[in-house]
Amino acid sequence: MSYSTPLEPSSSTASLLGLHKVMIEARNPRRPVVGSWLMFPGASLARMIAQMGYDFVLVDCEHGNIADADMHTSVGAIAAQGVSPVVRIPAPENWIVKRTLDSGAHGILCPMMSTVEEARKLVSYAKFPIPNAQRTPDSITGIRGVGSPFAPAAFGQGMGEYIATANRNTFIAVQIETVEGLENCEEIAKVDGIDMLFVGPNDLCSSMGYPALEHANIPEVQAAIQRILSASKAAGKYAGMFCTSAEQIQARYEQGFDFMNLGADVVALAMWNADELRKLKEIRP
Repeated sequence: MSYSTPLEPSSSTASLLGLHKVMIEARNPRRPVVGSWLMFPGASLARMIAQMGYDFVLVDCEHGNIADADMHTSVGAIAAQGVSPVVRIPAPENWIVKRTLDSGAHGILCPMMSTVEEARKLVSYAKFPIPNAQRTPDSITGIRGVGSPFAPAAFGQGMGEYIATANRNTFIAVQIETVEGLENCEEIAKVDGIDMLFVGPNDLCSSMGYPALEHANIPEVQAAIQRILSASKAAGKYAGMFCTSAEQIQARYEQGFDFMNLGADVVALAMWNADELRKLKEIRP
């Protein structure tokens, strides 16, 4: 099954910045958008990972050991390398969304998205209010507060330009990883302002009543993942998937997914050390 939908840049897309620009350019010719996942704090680590050739680096503030101040320094370090910083927020709370976007994140990934109402609220938190005189029938306006001196620099803009363009340049992705979210995924995908559905396979599998780490071998979970992918594409949105290897990225890309991570910093440390320690055991008498 192919979901390739080449999209030529138009007057409305040619001026896009950040992750939105990356995603559009990856459609024609089609290629996977690949990033890395950070669970450890530190601007030096973030900068080093951003220099490796990824399209994005995700700062994980849900399960990672990354506090607010660390998020700010990591986001700035990633953006300074010309790579898109994305932040996985811990919850869809207004103040969290504001702090994240004010740090300069090009996009947010919100976990545990289960209802249309939650999705609409998330969008409102991430969008600035549009002046009445500038609103059109297609405008997506919100309640985001104005004031961050840091966010414009992450897009290479001044404050006024950032405020005027942030609503179209901020990328909003939500994780479908509960049974309720699965049942509502088609309608969540249709919410204006939601740009991508992202599959959290471990939690989705667990929510469906199976051992979390066995999702790859459970047909019902794989069918659910396909349903989320199909819902994304039917709504004209992107689809993302958590991956831990190049082989997984290749398989999910061929399935139709657009956006995937290649493991994480903690995954890389664990796998490298385990592999090298295994080799040492083999040469010991």
